[in-house]
Amino acid sequence: MSVFVLTTLLVYLIFALGKRKTVTSKGITVNTEIDINRDTQTFFFVLGTVILAYVTGQRFAFGDTNAYIDSFNNIDVTVSEVLSEFKLGEEHLFLLIKAFIKQYISTEPRVFIEIVSFITIVPILYFYFNYSGDLKFAFLLFVLSGCWEHSLNGLRQYLACAIMLMALSLLYKRKWYLYIPIVILAAQIHTSAYIFMVVYFIANKPAWGKFTKIMLVIGLFLFVTYPVTGSFMNNLFVENTDYGEKYNTSEFNYSINIIRVAVMSVPIMVSFLNRKNMIGKYKYYDIVFNMSLLCAMCTLIGLFSTVYARLNLYFELFNVILLVWNINDMVKRERYKWIKYACIVCFVAYFIYQMVFTYNLSWYGRYLFFCNNWGDASWI
Repeated sequence: MSVFVLTTLLVYLIFALGKRKTVTSKGITVNTEIDINRDTQTFFFVLGTVILAYVTGQRFAFGDTNAYIDSFNNIDVTVSEVLSEFKLGEEHLFLLIKAFIKQYISTEPRVFIEIVSFITIVPILYFYFNYSGDLKFAFLLFVLSGCWEHSLNGLRQYLACAIMLMALSLLYKRKWYLYIPIVILAAQIHTSAYIFMVVYFIANKPAWGKFTKIMLVIGLFLFVTYPVTGSFMNNLFVENTDYGEKYNTSEFNYSINIIRVAVMSVPIMVSFLNRKNMIGKYKYYDIVFNMSLLCAMCTLIGLFSTVYARLNLYFELFNVILLVWNINDMVKRERYKWIKYACIVCFVAYFIYQMVFTYNLSWYGRYLFFCNNWGDASWI
């Protein structure tokens, strides 16, 4: 747990030191267009991102990491063999990545984990760097809301999500002929990424419009009627799929509870309070809002089946930016001056709850991260 806390403080400090300010001749701070989108100097962004990505790749026995290490050690195919037998729907792209690293870069599984961590973390933080307008706050919520921890556990899903983040502009411009191939590409890392096919048809719907109300009704209906409709949904989306067989077991139900549902719903509730003030303020606001709505719905239904809760890994990154946008807008008004501090305090409490009570981590938990040898304790 010490690695999570100390790394977070270090990277947050770096981003804070890199805060960009433009000052006029009269000494008045002004925001240019680039300041609104990128509030951190590039050097400090790169430095903080490299540190976070490196530490992410230094994990050892956290979540599914051991399983990925074993799969890398046991891989016995070459790149040419993977390409010759490549099939859509078999997640062969991830196999290709492993084969390429093992054949041409290193046979050391630590190198594999490190490389995947970089190609996952860098696009995510670049997304926040480009669009949040408050990188240090976005990064803090990324950690405290559990996204960083989930990226350590759901390696393939987060890698697929990092790919899809780069298609955000295509989604906004509705360039389906470019967007759909990227979805298919991401789905070859994790089959569940095909959910982004559905996202294409709903992402640009106006926030808190008629479609939002329909989605809320559908979500509540599925939740209330799950004892009746659940078997139909499972037959439709879960049965006879590798994804369903893997996650539809009690082994993966330990982190799904009403507290997590409440936390994943906070950005939607805050956006409701501030809905009239956000119209037209951000180019991608509707997309970010609808992704967050899907996250809340998947988590809610995930109380019954972890299969659906795992889908929220694709959408929870948008929770962060939706919360940042709305809270930073609300604090401009006197009645909401307190909300940013309250948000941080609440998410710190949630982070401690997750780390200590859900995952049973101690401050000096051994074997979560390594330094020189496989069995080393945390490097901090």
